[in-house]
Amino acid sequence: MRTREKMCVQCSVVSPVLYRCRYGDSPEWQFLCEPCLTTVKAKHGESYQYGGTWKAKKR
Repeated sequence: MRTREKMCVQCSVVSPVLYRCRYGDSPEWQFLCEPCLTTVKAKHGESYQYGGTWKAKKR
């Protein structure tokens, strides 16, 4: 099993699980930690789009 690292684009915290999403007018996918994702979903509910879950541990 390999371990990878990736940071949340909002708060720059390295997290073992990140959520891929896009929101607002941006066509780009962003990786967010759970606390930032909750904030984004509340603020951009209409334009929020889930794109999958990224995990640090991969087989």
